[in-house]
Amino acid sequence: MKKTTSKLLSLLLALTLVLSLAACGGGGGSETTDLTGTTWALSGGSQGDTEVDKATLEGLLGGEMTYSFEADGKLVMALNGVEVEGTWSQDGSTVTVDVQGDTGTMTLNGDKLTIEESGVTVEFTQK
Repeated sequence: MKKTTSKLLSLLLALTLVLSLAACGGGGGSETTDLTGTTWALSGGSQGDTEVDKATLEGLLGGEMTYSFEADGKLVMALNGVEVEGTWSQDGSTVTVDVQGDTGTMTLNGDKLTIEESGVTVEFTQK
């Protein structure tokens, strides 16, 4: 059990780090709230039926991770106080982000913004 948990945490950490640099992902949803002017913070993640809480992920990352969706399509991602700028657009529940030339999608579904990649889901909630 401990080995499986360690592998899951390693996978989530690696995925979250990649996402913080490249904003990769995908999925589908139905909520269509405009994200302009909102900031979303990492709230947890999962792989299959195994969930990892916010505190565990922040401990692995060394601090809070956020996405801020500013006017005119400007995106600011922050991880432990280090900010990277990019762009974003929204079509219904699908949010397309581009950071340093890497484009990916996030899904807005109710009060959660999610990134899914290879069976791992990382969730954000609005601050």
